[in-house]
Formats: sequence, C-alpha cells, structure tokens
Amino acid sequence: MKTLKLGYLPLCKGSWVNDRLGKELKDSLAALKSLGHEVVDCGKLIISDTDADEACALFEKANIDVLVVHHLAFPLGAITPSLARRLGVPVILWSTPEQPYRTPAYRLEANSFCASNMTANHLWRVNHPFAFVYGNIDQAMAEMKEELKVFASIKQLKGFRVGSVGGRVPGFFTSTFNEMLLREKFGVEVENITMLELVDTARALKGKDLPEARKDVLDNAKQGDITDEELNLAVELYAAFCQLRKKYRIDAWAVRCWPEFSDLYGIGVCHLLGCLTGHECATACEGDVYGAIAMTLGENFSASKTFFADLVIFDEKENSAIFWHCGAAPTCLSRPGFQPCIRKHPVIDGGGKKGVAVEFPLKPGKVTICRLGENRDGGFRLMMFSGEAVETEQCLRSNPLKVMFKGKVRDLINKIVYNGFEHHYVVSYGDIAHHLREFARIMNIELLEF
Repeated sequence: MKTLKLGYLPLCKGSWVNDRLGKELKDSLAALKSLGHEVVDCGKLIISDTDADEACALFEKANIDVLVVHHLAFPLGAITPSLARRLGVPVILWSTPEQPYRTPAYRLEANSFCASNMTANHLWRVNHPFAFVYGNIDQAMAEMKEELKVFASIKQLKGFRVGSVGGRVPGFFTSTFNEMLLREKFGVEVENITMLELVDTARALKGKDLPEARKDVLDNAKQGDITDEELNLAVELYAAFCQLRKKYRIDAWAVRCWPEFSDLYGIGVCHLLGCLTGHECATACEGDVYGAIAMTLGENFSASKTFFADLVIFDEKENSAIFWHCGAAPTCLSRPGFQPCIRKHPVIDGGGKKGVAVEFPLKPGKVTICRLGENRDGGFRLMMFSGEAVETEQCLRSNPLKVMFKGKVRDLINKIVYNGFEHHYVVSYGDIAHHLREFARIMNIELLEF
C-alpha cells in the first residue's frame, strides 16, 4: 500500500492561545510521525491568514497527499476551506477533547470539536473529500491510522494497472467492466494481454531452471494426483505471469481462466491464480476486473490475502452459507492443520482429467464480504456484509468456506438477488466494514450494507 505525504496544519485563533498548546503541538506531531507516513510540518502554530499562506506554499512545494487539520483550539474559519481548495487534496479534521468542565462556570479552553463541526459543513457543501478523527493522542492516532489506510488505497488506485488476460469468460456478463468509468472514477488502467502472449512466454521458458517460481507454486502445498509434467507446466506458466507483470507494470490480474487454457497449454490455471494472489498481487478468476480491484482493497484494509469466491450453498436452518471456488485460493488461507494439495481440476473436461487446482478448506475467523460493481445509473456501487467463518470440512472439492450469519440468511440472499449483484464475492478476514464505508463515502459511491 502507498505511503502518504501528510501536511500537518495545527490551528488556533489568536484569542484562544494558551500555555498548554506548545506541549500538545509537540506531542501530537511526534505521534503523527510515528504512523509511518512522511509528515510535512509547517514548524509553528497557525494563527493568522499570513501563517496559513506560508503553510500552503510549503505544502504545495512538497506536493502533499493529505492535509491533516489539527484543531488544537478554535481557528479562523476561512483557513481550512481556502487551503483545501488551493491544495486540492483530501482533508482529515482532527479534534481533541475539551478539558473536564468544572463548577463554577469556566471558559472553554479549546472548543476543538466545534471547529471541526463548522469546517466539515463547508467541506461537505462543496463536496470536498474529508474524514474526521477525535480523541486524546492515542485514540486519535488509532483512528488516524485507519483513515490513512483508506486515503492510501485511493492514492494507490490512481495509475493502478489491472492486467486483463483474454478478457472475460463466455456468458459471464457479471465480469464486464467499464474501462473509461474506471479511469475517470479511480484512475485505474486496464492492460489487455492476450492468452497467446502468456502461453508463448511460458513455452519459451521450457526446460529452464525456475526455482523461485517452483517454490511459490509448491508453497505450503503437496503434489497430489497431478503429474510431474503438469507441475512443470504450472511452474513455467506462473513464471510467465511474473515476467509479464514486470513487462506491463501490472498491479493486479483478471484472468480468463476457461475454457481455452486447458486446450492451449494442457492445464488449467486455478492454482496459479491463487499463487499469484499469495505471492505477487491480487488475481481474480473469470476475467473479473472489478473483482481484482475489490481484492486489492480487501488486502489493504485487512493486511491479509483475500478469497475470491462464489456463494454456492445456503442453509436457512443454521443461517449459514458456503463460499467456494474451484481451486484458486492462496494457500496461506488454509485451515490450520490441513495440508493443501495440488490436484487435478474438479471441473475441466468433466473433472479429474487435468491439473492444476489446489484443494483445502479455508480457515475460520471474522470475515467481511464485499462486491464492487455498477448501478443502473452508470456509477459504481459497493455491497458489503459480515459474518463468522467457522471450521470447515472438505465438504466440496477445491476451496470451501462456511460462514455463519446473525440475521436470517434468506433475507441476505434475497437482498443480493433482488438488488442484482454480481455472483463473485471478495472474502476478507477481519472487520473492515469501517474502511469500506469510508472508501465508499469519500469516493461518493453508492453503498449497500446488508
């Protein structure tokens, strides 16, 4: 995920200056720097319009990504709206709690939240992207860290390149995408790569020693019923993906994984897509470009690899559903104590005829499930819901995961179906609902949370 350059703007109106601000400014700046992003400091408390103009010039020269407006006390109201417009970057409003009030009546020392409240109204009215954090330094930094993940992901998408190998699979209109809308909204670029170039690149590697590729393909997995020849083909094709990633500067993949691959090259690619997700970059099956982007967001927000899956079975009695795909999950998501196995594909040519797919149930844990797609009005929308993944048996070939829900699973299913969502889902481990909400809000995307 991208590192950000933060412009730190500590504000206070002259009539609100007090003795404690110097130490609070020093401690706050040190805490902000501890988050791992580059911080551009204006070097003093910003009290006047002249101070603000000097800070703006400094931030413009440094080309900051985010303006962190710290309301140490109540400021001149025009400073933040002016700098937000001139710098053209998103804003994080940071307010600190008031000192505990006491009787008899006393003068407010900061009025910090009121300042953020006022400024938020202006930014909202002009549709300028912003976020809000609040609390003492520890609490504020915890919130700041999570907000910065969202802004870093938004920055990452500007110039983000998805390698589309072969386009979408036949009849899967759920994998269609709007290339110009992607560029306009997120800055994402799509590089179209032919299956022929990928296969020719792999064949040119035949017989070469590819230890790193072999290591990734066999990572945490044993060789099952696939032949040595199929394993060698898998290693060469994986190495070809890695070569083309460098050639085209690819950040994520969307691959037309059937029906041609097994005839063109002799094997399927499912396990290789899981290897790419686990070691290189997020990789979506069946040519799903939006799926690859959602996988990347899930990785950024959860700090874990994601599972790209179909929802295939649901049980109304126990309010559960099984998410599954045919052998493309990264092995790092395997259920503890289970040995992933590289096997013949369960579907190609009727199943059990050609490699390669990986087989294991996924690990339990809190999960957040999302889908990025388009609405009828020609814009983007984001769906999400949460559940608890439970210990799953190898109830289906390849990669199953059972998820339990608190509400009625049939109600969830009806919402998915009647809202016309695509059939591919990104399963992320952990609770990343806040990040997804913030991403949708800041990017002005329709959000449906079930």
